[in-house]
Amino acid sequence: MSSPVVDVAIAVMLTFALTALVASAIVEWLGNLTRKRAKYLLRGLRNMLDAKGEAAGRPGPLAGAQAEKAIYAKALAPTDGTAADGGLTALVFDHPMLRAMMQPRPTAAGERTRIPPYVPAETFSRALLDTLVPADGGPLTLDRVRAAVAGLDESMPARQALLGLADQSTASLDDFRTGVEHWYDAQMDRVSGWYKRWAKRWLLVVAAGLCLIANIDAYAIAGTLYRDPALRAAAVSQVQQGSACAAAGDQAACVRELVGAVDGTGRVIWWPEGCPSTPSACVAQPGQEPGARDWLLKLLGLALTAAAAAMGAPFWFDLLNRLVNLRTTGRRPGPKP
Repeated sequence: MSSPVVDVAIAVMLTFALTALVASAIVEWLGNLTRKRAKYLLRGLRNMLDAKGEAAGRPGPLAGAQAEKAIYAKALAPTDGTAADGGLTALVFDHPMLRAMMQPRPTAAGERTRIPPYVPAETFSRALLDTLVPADGGPLTLDRVRAAVAGLDESMPARQALLGLADQSTASLDDFRTGVEHWYDAQMDRVSGWYKRWAKRWLLVVAAGLCLIANIDAYAIAGTLYRDPALRAAAVSQVQQGSACAAAGDQAACVRELVGAVDGTGRVIWWPEGCPSTPSACVAQPGQEPGARDWLLKLLGLALTAAAAAMGAPFWFDLLNRLVNLRTTGRRPGPKP
């Protein structure tokens, strides 16, 4: 099933996929640079253990960043064995099992610079129980755990949750530990949702920036490829050769091999000569004066690419492979007479 419309759709989908791929890489780099996963982990644990009603919502960008920085610093610093300002979260992260997961500072013994972005449920439950019931007080029993939990401040959400888990565990410490792990996993699902929403917002912002910088205009790309059969055929041929590497997950290779297919001879992506010093050159041919319709189509094309890229590269690569397979397969033959 080959037609100019289908071929143009393939090339435009590839544009969306590559834009999303590059934007996702930038967002992931920003997440690593700002240690966003670890900060969301700490915020989720604060909601579980210490700060009743402390939402992961929107206290404002500056206030939220300052709160995350403070929680992060308290979790990194060794404690004196008391909750102090860091609360139960800081005490749990001072456990040797979790301290060993932190990145050490090369120049100073005992200091840590980076918190792990994820802590296994079993490790968390062991660290929490050791923090609540020190090992020097005798064997660990459910009664000792219940007594330690009952001694926590009544304002701490961990107290009510852990007492409920202890009551449901009858006389089995293993059941209690399993309940803690399930409680932790449920909270980590929420934390994962917070991070995904953060990444989704920034994916749209970064994709919009890429579209503005590189002139990734879906409307202009579709029009250029539709009017140029040779360029369109070269792009589709390259997509068919490169779709397998996208399916295999070798995204870096896909970018190197397929970005030329979208760009062609330089007539599809990047701003034309004379732009932006001459604004009219950004949307019209040399010597032509653009009208309101030309500017509107340019803005719509850039916005469409940014919005499509925000759906993520996996979505577009999967849809692209389906369309390429459909195009290659063609119409199914009818029954024999």
